[in-house]
Amino acid sequence: MNEQELLKLFMRQSAQQVYVVTSKSKNGYSAITVSSLTSISMDPPLMMISIDKKSHNHEILVNSEHFIITLLYYGDEEISKIMADRIDAKEKLEKVGYTESGYGPILNIERPYLILSNYKVYDAGDHSIILGKIIDGKISDIKCPLVYYNRNYTTLKNC
Repeated sequence: MNEQELLKLFMRQSAQQVYVVTSKSKNGYSAITVSSLTSISMDPPLMMISIDKKSHNHEILVNSEHFIITLLYYGDEEISKIMADRIDAKEKLEKVGYTESGYGPILNIERPYLILSNYKVYDAGDHSIILGKIIDGKISDIKCPLVYYNRNYTTLKNC
């Protein structure tokens, strides 16, 4: 087994919360599903995401001044699938519904989200790591999260 296959099999056994990341730059819109998101620092408040350099969303996201992370709840599988689709980002946003803000597109769903300024971008093999500094957001009632585990959607048992 090669190292890439080992990594894939290992990550299938790791439950991941599912998020949508949206952004807008002079070159258009970006809208993707991510499950790799990490808080990095409290001072300043930084979050980290990564994106495949081959993704058609890559250049837009790494060159955006801001991006928005929306947390998905159990039951939002269809939103996750739409945002993971390889269709035009604007088309994805129109399918789900969004509001244009001064920071980029915010999904028209009642979910927690964070607005981040693009703080730093790092090269990391076939991906770019993007650090974002939290500048605003909205928190809603806590509900069961949408979790991706072993290539399937699920949620927490005690939720």
